[in-house]
Amino acid sequence: MREYDLIAEWYASVRTDTTGVPEATALASSLPRGSRVLDIGCGNGIPLTKTLLSEEHRVVSLDSSGAMLRHFRLNYPAMPVVQAIVQSCPFIDNIFDAAVAWGIMFHLNPEDQIRAIANVSRVLKPGAPFLFTSGDEDCFHGKVSTMNGVEFRHFSYSTDTYGRVLRDHGFTLANVHADSGNNTYYLAKKADSPS
Repeated sequence: MREYDLIAEWYASVRTDTTGVPEATALASSLPRGSRVLDIGCGNGIPLTKTLLSEEHRVVSLDSSGAMLRHFRLNYPAMPVVQAIVQSCPFIDNIFDAAVAWGIMFHLNPEDQIRAIANVSRVLKPGAPFLFTSGDEDCFHGKVSTMNGVEFRHFSYSTDTYGRVLRDHGFTLANVHADSGNNTYYLAKKADSPS
């Protein structure tokens, strides 16, 4: 995202809190050690990539911002990271054991959110969890917020609509909750393969 290119230096200096860490830890600890996890919208890798790695998983990170990825590569020089958008996720089918998308989905317009969910479903193995954050009400035209002087648009579906969109792409919505900062977490599970 161009907006994150504009704030990458500032973001690297201020993103030091633990928001999202309990949810990422819960997901990571539910997986067998060495699971392959897709970290969507990884940014500079702190704190969520660090959390996934601490559980000894094989993490592959993806972000569209080249400036954010420069910081990521400083933090994790040996880790695989791809500059791309999740709407056209450049990975083969059924390769990942889980996916996390913290702070990315609500930046995508409604159509791109559907494309993103479809692509995450495609790259996840049957039974794999998908944890993401977004809003919890229909917002199709984009609310505007400002971060370090840069405007961002935020879009979302309602919880019921996310449930339907997820079902349409082979997921079951397992849990929805908000943290103290009003981040809404959606935990979905891809359907198991038919026997």
